[in-house]
Amino acid sequence: MHQKRATQNRNLFTEPEIQNNHAMPVEINGNKNHRSADHPDREIPDKYIPLYRIELVRERLIPIKPRPAIHNPDDIVTILQDELLKADREKLVCVMLNAKNVVIGMDIVSVGTLTSSLASGREIFKAAILLNSAAIILSHNHPSGDATPSREDIQLTDRISKAGEILGIKLLDHIIIAEHGSYSFSQAGRLP
Repeated sequence: MHQKRATQNRNLFTEPEIQNNHAMPVEINGNKNHRSADHPDREIPDKYIPLYRIELVRERLIPIKPRPAIHNPDDIVTILQDELLKADREKLVCVMLNAKNVVIGMDIVSVGTLTSSLASGREIFKAAILLNSAAIILSHNHPSGDATPSREDIQLTDRISKAGEILGIKLLDHIIIAEHGSYSFSQAGRLP
């Protein structure tokens, strides 16, 4: 029984059989007469489903010794303040954590304008899912210097917290870092 199932699954990833001899050639990588390596005499039919592979690429390292476990909002502020305070526009960063709240990666989700940064749950959770994160912490800067959350900041926090519950990736905090201080949604009791 398992042998038959394995055969069926393997066929999902092989080239489909051509039902007629009148299939139009498909342009793949600039080659209109692309032929399969397994079957050089057959053309790929014009109806097919692309198969994708997703990769997570490490761009650079931020020196921190040792890799920190996060215990309070000040830990995140210490890690991100250099990155965020030198920015002249709003930057939204997602810090990804394992089950022991150790930082396993960071993703700059978006770079916005002087007063706003656009972000969707899809973009925020993309890297977190690929890294198998147990939890995330969002952080962004306010170039104005005032760390008071805007209405959009509050709405984003609510949406991401609810999405995280569905995905099984908990939003531990959303921290706003500004020149004149920081604001933690969890310390203020404003996390849903």
